[in-house]
Amino acid sequence: MVSMSINGRTAPLVDSHVHSTFSPDAHDTIDAMCESAARAGLRELCFTDHVDFEPRDESHGYLQFDRYQSAVEQAARKWEGVLGVGIGVEADYQTWYGDRVEKFLSGRRLDFVLGSVHWVDSLSTTGEIFDRYELTEACRRYLENVLGLARSGLYDSLAHLDFIKRYAFERYGKLPLEAFSDEIEAILRAIIDRGTALEVNTSGLRRPVHETLPAVETLRLYRRLGGELLTIGSDAHRASDVGFAIPYAIDLVRCVGFRYITVFHYRQPKCVNIE
Repeated sequence: MVSMSINGRTAPLVDSHVHSTFSPDAHDTIDAMCESAARAGLRELCFTDHVDFEPRDESHGYLQFDRYQSAVEQAARKWEGVLGVGIGVEADYQTWYGDRVEKFLSGRRLDFVLGSVHWVDSLSTTGEIFDRYELTEACRRYLENVLGLARSGLYDSLAHLDFIKRYAFERYGKLPLEAFSDEIEAILRAIIDRGTALEVNTSGLRRPVHETLPAVETLRLYRRLGGELLTIGSDAHRASDVGFAIPYAIDLVRCVGFRYITVFHYRQPKCVNIE
């Protein structure tokens, strides 16, 4: 894998979380995202378009997987030798439809499966959950669903563990997530036990919350607990955000003490040295 120098060190430029127009909330085509990745100097890109099982979500039933697979394979051929292009999905989780996630994934040719929680009790974590529950209860219910995801073993990596803070910040400011240290530790122990990676998602750096998801404190805890598998993604929904802050995230995890990041090919982890 080609790498670049960052602060005098070498780091692989890999973005394992991007969305194309095969997701209803994305803005650019697969080819446009690849062009942007190549211009940014990335050497590997994995598409993770949305698969959602909540009927109220605009992504519910949206992904036409056969067309998606064909488009990604075509891009992989076009960019061969310049940019590695993988196919994945970001599959949403609520505690009552794990069996539907498992059924969707069964038999599909995928490189990477990201797990995320966007809905709790059929309430959007981007706003509705705060209309129904006070802040502490909203966070508790959210983390309960994330724990279910972590224990399921269905996913290759847990996306943006503290996603709820990205939108809570707009109403409440910085969340006191240290009040949920036991819940977060249980989630981290669960993914370590299942061999599931933890994602470092840079999208929070584009938002007023202005920190990675999860933040450095959670990364330090994951490291102390023995966690080793980390994936890194921009969560780009437009071409201009592909690769956003990936070098920063690599420097961050290196400073925390990690020696590798992880990429997935055919759902098998490959550790890439960042020392």
